[in-house]
Amino acid sequence: MAILKKASNINIQVANNYTSLSKVSHEESGEVTIEATKQNLELSSQKKAILQGFGKGGQADPEDKKILVDRGVVNKGYWINENGKTVIVNSKGRRGYDWMYGDAPSEEVMKANGMSKYDIFNVNLTKSYPEAYLKAELKTTLVGFSDIEDGFGKNGRAIANHFFTGQGQPFTFGPGTNPSNEVKDSDRFKTTFITALKAELEKRYKEKKYINESPTKIYQFSTKLPYYSAEEGLNPWVNEIATFVGGIQGCIASYKVYEYQISKKVEIEIDKVSFLDTFGAGWEDGGAGGMKKQWIPGLVAMFCLQHFKNSADQSKYQPFTVVIDINL
Repeated sequence: MAILKKASNINIQVANNYTSLSKVSHEESGEVTIEATKQNLELSSQKKAILQGFGKGGQADPEDKKILVDRGVVNKGYWINENGKTVIVNSKGRRGYDWMYGDAPSEEVMKANGMSKYDIFNVNLTKSYPEAYLKAELKTTLVGFSDIEDGFGKNGRAIANHFFTGQGQPFTFGPGTNPSNEVKDSDRFKTTFITALKAELEKRYKEKKYINESPTKIYQFSTKLPYYSAEEGLNPWVNEIATFVGGIQGCIASYKVYEYQISKKVEIEIDKVSFLDTFGAGWEDGGAGGMKKQWIPGLVAMFCLQHFKNSADQSKYQPFTVVIDINL
C-alpha cells in the first residue's frame, strides 16, 4: 500500500499541530526549506542524525572564532613605591595616619583627631605596659583568629612578626594560601565582584575599543571592592582575611578581551587579581570617631607599639601593605 503525490506545487498549511508518522520516509527536492516562524524547530532521532551536502558549490558555515584583541591590567586605588615599600595613598598622593609611626602624639593631638577622654586614658594606660606584653597581646590575637588548616596559627604568627621586624616591606599571601582561598571562595568575590568587573570592562571596550588609553594611563575601574568586616573574624569561612585585611584599599586585576570574528560578541576574562590593604594602626584603632574598634583585642596594643614604643628605634613596628594574590 502506498501514497503517491505528484504536483508542480504542494502547499500544506496547518493551524495547530502537524504530525507525520511512517516506518520510512523519503523526501527529495531540488531545494528544501524548513522554517519555524514563531517558536522553536525541533529535529530529533532515537539514533544518530546525519546531515550531508554533496554538491560541489556547497560551503560549510564558517566558525565564529574567538580572537584575543586586548590584554593588560586595570587598577583601583592608589599607591607609591618608596624605598622598597608599597605605600597606599589617596588620589592626591597623601597617606593616612595608619602609615605614620614613631610619632608619639600628644594628648592634644589625639583629642584633635577625634579621640575621647576615655580613648586617651586607655591609650595612656596601654602604652605604660611593657613592650613585650603588648607584642604578646597582639600576636596572641592574630594567632587566635588564624585557621587550623594554615598550620595552627602560622599566618597569624608570620604577619605579627613582620609587623615587629619587617621594616615596612610588603607582605604577600600568594595563590593557594588560606587568606587567598578565603577571598577566592567567597560569593562577594567570585559572584559579585568578578561579575561586575567583567561587565564594566566589557562596556568600556564596546564604547572605546580599548581598556587602557595607553601603557601609562591605566584604567581606574569603579566596581566596588569586596569588604570583610573586623567582626567577621569569628566567621570560619573568612576569618583570616577579615582579621589580616578587612577593608581592601587597592586592587590590580589582569584581564584579556576576546572578540568573536562573525558575531562581534565581546568576552572578558579575568585571570589574576591582587588586593592591597594597609596593616597599620590609625586613629580609629585607638578609638577615634566613636568607631569602637578599640574593643577589638590587640588593636590598642598595636596602636601603642606603632606610635609610641618605637619612638627611639623606628626600625620596629612599621606599617606595611598586605598583598593577597588570587589566580583564576
